Amino acid sequence: MVASELFYLPADADEDIVVQIVAHRGYSGAYPENTLSAFAGAYACGAKTVEFDVRKTKDGELVIYHDDTLEKLTGDRTTIADHTYEELLQLDAGDWFDKEYKCERIPTLDQTLNLLSSTNMRVFCELKDIGEDPAFAKQVYEKCAQYNMLNRIIFLSFNYDYLTAIKDINPYQPIMVLASFGKSTLPTKYPAEYYGVNMKTLTPKTIKAIHDNGGKVYSYAPQSKGQMLSLQRLGVDGVITDFADMSAL
Repeated sequence: MVASELFYLPADADEDIVVQIVAHRGYSGAYPENTLSAFAGAYACGAKTVEFDVRKTKDGELVIYHDDTLEKLTGDRTTIADHTYEELLQLDAGDWFDKEYKCERIPTLDQTLNLLSSTNMRVFCELKDIGEDPAFAKQVYEKCAQYNMLNRIIFLSFNYDYLTAIKDINPYQPIMVLASFGKSTLPTKYPAEYYGVNMKTLTPKTIKAIHDNGGKVYSYAPQSKGQMLSLQRLGVDGVITDFADMSAL
């Protein structure tokens, strides 16, 4: 049985959410994703953990952006890597979401860590798969180290090579393997402390396999309280969701 078959709970189900809530790309249900506004909004609504995505510009700046292309902002299919950071500063990262956030900019990793370092939130730092770049993982790790935040950061990626590069630098740094398919072989094939699995493919067998190997399971990305409760009943340790504020659901 897959998780999608268990999503029978109504959104107003009379049950508390007790698993950890991770603010996906910040509080992206109410603010433009992966912006300083979204991160501040996550903190303001009481989120204990925030997630964001790191990419690299043409001139080597580490910036926060999710999509493979800039189509959402510009209408074209150029990428972060096609532009210098100065060129990206000309783009509006908030207007597509709501006119209220017009003139929001794509933040750097520096700006994001500077903001979050003043909070007590845990951080899920996802390294987007930007291809062959031996320096990428080390650069992200070292930037996080500059802000003395490594003790509350978990590094995530679909690219396991990036995660092993992090482990080569610091074997004690926790990592999260991201997976589109929740196979029960994940913990033996890709050793890690955490696993982020697509909720549509997550099964009790996979959760048990991960727990039996000492790992924790986070599922992405439920869009309602009912889905979160169903994942909670399935046995996950946390959910990565756009809706960090439970009272708004």
